[in-house]
Amino acid sequence: MSWPDRGYYYCLMVISLLSAKLMHLFSHFTALPLILFLLYLPTFLLLDLLVVFGGRALFKWSKIGGIILSCLVTSTAAAQIGFFIETGGEIRWSFMLKVMREPEGFFGMLMSGFPGLALTIGIFGGIAWLFNPGLYNITWRFLRWTGHTIYPPAIRWKRYRRNSNLREEAEGLVSGSEQEKSMNRQCSFFGLTWGRVGLIAYAVTMIVLLVVRPSSPYRHLSGTLPFTIFEGLWTTRSEFCEPIPWDEGAVEFPYPDLISNKLWTLDNPDGRRGWRPGSNVWQPRERPDWLPEHEIPGFGKFYRKNFSESHPPPPPPHEHRGHGPPPPPHRRRLDSRHLHERGHPPPPPPMTGYDPAQDPLKISNMDEPILEQLQRLLEKKRVPIRNVVILTLESTRKDVFPLMKDGTLYNQLVESRGGSGKLKKRDESAAEWADLSELSRIAELVTGQDAGFGPRDIGANLTSGGINVNGVVTGSTFTLKSLLGSHCGVNPLAVDFLEELETEVYQPCLAQVLDLFNFQQNQPGDGDAEWPWLHNSTWRSVYMQAATAKFDRQAPFLEQIGFKETMVREQLQAPSAKYPPKNPELNYFGYSETELKPYMRDLFLNAKANNERVFLSHLTSSTHHPWATPPEFGPQQQYWGGKNGGSSAWNRYLNSIKWGDQWVQQVLELLKEVGAEDETLVVIIGDHGFGFGGETNAKTTYANPHIANFWVPLVFRHPLINLNGPGDQGSGMIQINATMTSMSIVPTILDLLVTTGSLRKSQHKMARVIQNEYEGQSLIRHLRPEVEVSYATADGRTVKTTRSGLNFGVINPGGTLLSVISQSPRTPYRLVLPVCENAQYTVSDLRADKYEAGTGVLESWEKGEKLWERVEKRFGSEAREWVERAERIAGWSMWEGRRRWGYDGGTRREDRGAGHNEDGKLEKDHWWDT
Repeated sequence: MSWPDRGYYYCLMVISLLSAKLMHLFSHFTALPLILFLLYLPTFLLLDLLVVFGGRALFKWSKIGGIILSCLVTSTAAAQIGFFIETGGEIRWSFMLKVMREPEGFFGMLMSGFPGLALTIGIFGGIAWLFNPGLYNITWRFLRWTGHTIYPPAIRWKRYRRNSNLREEAEGLVSGSEQEKSMNRQCSFFGLTWGRVGLIAYAVTMIVLLVVRPSSPYRHLSGTLPFTIFEGLWTTRSEFCEPIPWDEGAVEFPYPDLISNKLWTLDNPDGRRGWRPGSNVWQPRERPDWLPEHEIPGFGKFYRKNFSESHPPPPPPHEHRGHGPPPPPHRRRLDSRHLHERGHPPPPPPMTGYDPAQDPLKISNMDEPILEQLQRLLEKKRVPIRNVVILTLESTRKDVFPLMKDGTLYNQLVESRGGSGKLKKRDESAAEWADLSELSRIAELVTGQDAGFGPRDIGANLTSGGINVNGVVTGSTFTLKSLLGSHCGVNPLAVDFLEELETEVYQPCLAQVLDLFNFQQNQPGDGDAEWPWLHNSTWRSVYMQAATAKFDRQAPFLEQIGFKETMVREQLQAPSAKYPPKNPELNYFGYSETELKPYMRDLFLNAKANNERVFLSHLTSSTHHPWATPPEFGPQQQYWGGKNGGSSAWNRYLNSIKWGDQWVQQVLELLKEVGAEDETLVVIIGDHGFGFGGETNAKTTYANPHIANFWVPLVFRHPLINLNGPGDQGSGMIQINATMTSMSIVPTILDLLVTTGSLRKSQHKMARVIQNEYEGQSLIRHLRPEVEVSYATADGRTVKTTRSGLNFGVINPGGTLLSVISQSPRTPYRLVLPVCENAQYTVSDLRADKYEAGTGVLESWEKGEKLWERVEKRFGSEAREWVERAERIAGWSMWEGRRRWGYDGGTRREDRGAGHNEDGKLEKDHWWDT
């Protein structure tokens, strides 16, 4: 027997393979509850067993083929382990293969990692020598026993009717001694019947586990060598899966003509920024005199004075004329990361943060007048805003807030019950059907929308008042990312889960702005003689939810966005809780919202007693899956007929919506009870919608781009903002139709505080400057969804076009898909494009098909020119032009978003290190919770 023989190479392959797999499982061990990890462990090892036994068969039939497989697995396993030890992360073979295609990158990577690679392979070799040839022979005996168990005796006799002297070599055994040969002769296995029972039981168990096992993250845990390498070869990953391309400065805006210096504007004397995107002036922001000398949270961009001294400005943008392909957004050398690790300093990154003057998409309406209806009302009476409440309704779609008679959803409910005639009778008299007119009666009151059910007693001691905005879409279908838009006025990162926590929010959140107001000392003549109780008060920001704050690091996230006081599930159930819960937990997130009611009452009563102003943010959770309702709601009713009736998800959802409607009533009545109703601005916003069967195939928001997940209600409620006079009919509310996002909430609140005189005079300028910093527009002014642009081309022609606003929507969990919706009613289109997901492009005409029922939707696996051609055939040339521009700007916006956040991590959770295993997870109270 020559050495090293085939048995040694086989042992080397198995040891390397299992070592890499153990490291892989270890790095993700904390990502799953222990029970689920152990339950699905056999499925994690399935591909490894295939390599172990398939490789053994390969060694029997082809020694050279087996040695090649062994060398491949050993070298890549050593590289994978070395990479994990060095970085704490796992190799993305698709990226590494790109690096290896360039000679400079290949040799740079080889030289930098060669010592560690050689040492690891040496350790593998030593362990393999200890197990050779025993492991090689035992594996073959198991394969032979499996064959004997599966094949009938007659087939076995034909296959193995050979003389005993040749059988050992034919079977591929390597016998290093007489002892091995004797062991071969003496080996015995279980009886034939029990062996078959065992194999069948194993096969059935594996099939069941694979069928019931969720895709993420279990599929990633099942990956093993060399399959992950082949996947890297055959799978083309999007450029947006990779880290940020900062080696050559910030990614350029793809339409330089739209940001030409001929279109720039100067800063305003009142401190508001002008507009000059693409300029070379990358100077730090000057700290306004109303900011304290020490840095305060949320205003970091005003304190970065030395950035331009330590980093040269980026090069000016390249001139680009016409509509040809823009420069590629990702142009870095693929080996740059390795060169930087070897001691070569990387080029300076572009400045992080946000400057409205440098935003190519910024369209401000701060120079537009206040809405005429509101202006006339404020001239007649004063509207104090002492408190601000942001009431975020979990999973609440616009078409149920309120449910509109003869609307799409209403008609679907009618049809499920057997038709309009039957519905009318049963809706009025039959007890088996829920009364649709009662589903969202409080939503009718607070929105001021006539749902079409006729005059009736709402049953609440409340009045309408405020501003209702129709056409609002969420900034993200992931709840915590959605809160960033509504509370901080920012676009979240298009990466999985709450990675924004790893950086600094690039705008001041509302709670931080109100804290800034607390810093300012009251000066003589600064307040209002009529409202000393208002202007001499300080702000107190509190966050409340009856659900847990242990999901995806929510507790530190709340602190990051400015909330120093919180009331969540963990505090409700603490032994020291002032008001112990009266009912058990409603779902796997926590309690019913009613457990918060006494704490809310105390908050407003104590604030008035202590001369404080309240900013309360409250997120509901009962309208989240599994859509359970509390005991005081009573038995759930039948809204749907047919397959969606009974205990179906759709029916449970509508019951939870009715409960949510009742909870809104309780919150508003509590404000009235404590005497705060007429001095409180209540902002009601849905965090995102929720799509169900019949609308979308997936009953989830996860990687689900359907428009039903995006339309949400938005109301700015204040009883004194009511246009009705004595004897007037109607709600008296201001109705706005605008395709905007929740990013407009913060600038609108600040605009209302100033416009109504609810801030001290010295705070007016502060609020105006801060308000203009946000990307969203104020909803109490005339909106500007687009601006006209004209520029001269190189051949002297004058081109007229428009610069339209775009609403970006990050789809749960963040790194899968991105939604782009036009703000302009002239181009009512929507584009959904993959971020780091193997998915189709979707284009829809929302004017023709608002709920994407199919008539106005186009899906395509193609992108770029081929996609644009299909769009033009389906929707026309105007749609093609918009989709072309939206696709290019969306790609730029994803890189620009990472620059603003200063984020350079992985897009998907599995692209990050072991320290991110808990991203997107609900931290359990006990290890056995699943």
